Amino acid sequence: MDIISEILQTDKLADAKIIRANEKKAELEQLTHDEIADLERTSSEKVETYRAKVIEKCKKQTEAQIAKIEKNEKDKIAGIDALYSAKHKKWEKAIVERVFSEK
Repeated sequence: MDIISEILQTDKLADAKIIRANEKKAELEQLTHDEIADLERTSSEKVETYRAKVIEKCKKQTEAQIAKIEKNEKDKIAGIDALYSAKHKKWEKAIVERVFSEK
């Protein structure tokens, strides 16, 4: 009986170890799932933050480029206006002379 009770005792200890191992396994699986969820959330937040920074940077670059183009266009128009102001009388006179001289 002594050997049988030792075998039964060993079997009970083995069952207890298996139960503790399964509990530890479940605990580790839950921790792993929690860490994965946390990493996904953190990664998503980092991606959104980075995306917002890139969008803002692109927006500022675009606005700066648009402002530069608008300034260049205003400068060109101002140059054309200045040229017209300086020479329009001469041009008008040349056009009128050409029209009357061709008749």
